[in-house]
Amino acid sequence: MYRVPTALGIHLAVRSVSPAVPAFCGMDSVLLLLGLSSGLLLASWSLAWSIPMLPYIAGAYSTSLDHAIWSLTFYLLAWALAVVPATWLYQRFGELRMFQISLILLMVATLPDVFSDHFDLFLGGRFLQGAAAGFLTPLTRRLLIRYAPLRWQKTAADLSIVNLVLPLLAGPSLAGWIAYTWDWRAAAVLTFPVGLLALGMVSALLRDDPGERLRQPFDWIGLLLLAAWSTIFQIVLNRGEDWNWWDAPAIRWLTALGAVLLVAFFLWERDQPHPCLDLRLLRRRNYVLALPALVFGWGLLLGGNGLFVSALISHANYSAFWAGVVLLPMALGGVPLIAVMGPVSRRVSPRWLATICFGFVAIYGFTTRLNLHSNLRSLLLSHLIEGIAIGFYLVPLSLIMFSRLPQSRLSAAATLQNFVRILGGAYLSSAFSALWMRHGDTFRAHLAWQSPTLPLQSLREHWPVSGPAAQALSIQHLTTQSAVLSMQSMLWLWGWMALVVLALVWLTKGPYRRRAGQVRRVTIEQQIMESAGFDAEPGRQEDVERAP
Repeated sequence: MYRVPTALGIHLAVRSVSPAVPAFCGMDSVLLLLGLSSGLLLASWSLAWSIPMLPYIAGAYSTSLDHAIWSLTFYLLAWALAVVPATWLYQRFGELRMFQISLILLMVATLPDVFSDHFDLFLGGRFLQGAAAGFLTPLTRRLLIRYAPLRWQKTAADLSIVNLVLPLLAGPSLAGWIAYTWDWRAAAVLTFPVGLLALGMVSALLRDDPGERLRQPFDWIGLLLLAAWSTIFQIVLNRGEDWNWWDAPAIRWLTALGAVLLVAFFLWERDQPHPCLDLRLLRRRNYVLALPALVFGWGLLLGGNGLFVSALISHANYSAFWAGVVLLPMALGGVPLIAVMGPVSRRVSPRWLATICFGFVAIYGFTTRLNLHSNLRSLLLSHLIEGIAIGFYLVPLSLIMFSRLPQSRLSAAATLQNFVRILGGAYLSSAFSALWMRHGDTFRAHLAWQSPTLPLQSLREHWPVSGPAAQALSIQHLTTQSAVLSMQSMLWLWGWMALVVLALVWLTKGPYRRRAGQVRRVTIEQQIMESAGFDAEPGRQEDVERAP
């Protein structure tokens, strides 16, 4: 029972003599990796718990479901923007200090989720949570690799992928059970004990070395322009359905302003010696062609599944628990595949692995049947297929995008990839929500026009009601049918989108795992370590960069 305090005491005594040397005993390493992994898990959990809670959020704040989806898009927008200066911040202020600040910010920003009855304050808290997650993601990955024992470094690189995706796959099921057992706000409370545990363990075992801090310039004007146009376009997507899209002058003016700021951002970044995003990477064929697949996969994982669960809760009488259970096979099928994808990707071409991914997504979209007679078994099988697809998602696309990039550009490539993936997920979540709502109205109008008495006839067969009660139930029945038909059309859309992005992946240029001057294949672990600032092959000659 005294093993953990003894390990901490030994490490603190050694560190007091030489604080810059990370001298860890075995238990210290385990505790540190556990604390760092908990921080990365929290970054995804803060997003994952809200996926099955969208109808509950809409009810708690007396708003509509498409407004409740703003809790996802605000979080993702802040996450994307915070990833950009994250590396500069921990280099400037220290890794431990930024880890502590990010975790404290995440916990403080969670308070409105638990106590606030004001929707605007709730959205503000979600935005700050996303910013904290953006700071934590690259920093925690770097710390995991830096302080893992040498023999564990490649395992730590793989662990960083699992820690990022695991809450997004298994988190909705856990959050649904918490909401069913206690209250939907109780899911957010889990952030505090886990956050305090991670903060305590990492603070006790690490100390910043002031000599390691760097004073490098950062492109704050570029970041301001980036935040301006990305936020404006997010507002357009969020409010477009409310303002009737192009019929509203506000939408037209905001779109024009966003386009001007986007052009200004590209012009500004072109001549900057230290740009906030290295846009020269967009000249690379493989990088550009793999981006749509990366964005679509992230948008489907978050926005698509959020809408599917919302449809089950709102229109199929599922509780949050059973709606979360529907997504549980994604974790059972996806997490083991993600864990072994590193060794698999060394033997199989990443283009074929990506084909498996989006082939299964297409199967999921074209074969899933959502109607009033859908049983739980068929929905579980459908999401097992989607989970298998997610297992082949991140690693192959990353290998394609980073193929033949020198180590000196991997950090900038990872930052740009994370920004585009997360922001694209926010945009797609809003677009999917708008399409689902718009198609629902269209289907309801068609159903009422084609057979206005059919809902009443169906009701008389199942409910012995008449008069105004029958009419009310008929309207509810019509709304449910139209929403289900709209979700079915969304599934077909996702299937066709999977085939389109897969065609773009096959236009990329191989070989994908070799670099100029390097004979041995580049692994995903090597790419993760080098993007975090570590040389995966000490003593290796510097890679020679090819022309874009």
